[in-house]
Amino acid sequence: MQRIVLDTNVLVSGLISAFNPPGRIVDGLRAGLLQHCIDDRIRTDYRDVLGRPELERWIHPADRSAIIDHIRTSAHKVDTFLPVEGLPDPDDAPFAEVAAIAQVPLITGNGRHFPRAIIGDVVVLSPSEIIESLSQTDNP
Repeated sequence: MQRIVLDTNVLVSGLISAFNPPGRIVDGLRAGLLQHCIDDRIRTDYRDVLGRPELERWIHPADRSAIIDHIRTSAHKVDTFLPVEGLPDPDDAPFAEVAAIAQVPLITGNGRHFPRAIIGDVVVLSPSEIIESLSQTDNP
């Protein structure tokens, strides 16, 4: 099982459409092939964003509750103590911090939000890159 940190934008995109790389990532999480690494801030961000009224068109409130519950019970909980400061969007810091502490890739559709000069050795991958990486692992 590959552990990852999943930016909220990828989770939302994957829940809206199962037929794109983020959708395949969500499928991998549901199947237990991938595992979220989260802290309380990331879980809260998921809950808050998925609770936005404009997303109810694609994500039913009951499904949202089931998704949040699945994340809560299946994710690897990480306690962070390594602050990342200076990101273009300070709200992205928990994702970089958890990825750094857990030493796992950060999957995001906004790679430019995580400059190497600030996040150091954290591996940042797009949804397509992690899918490709997983495909290569499955087919040596």
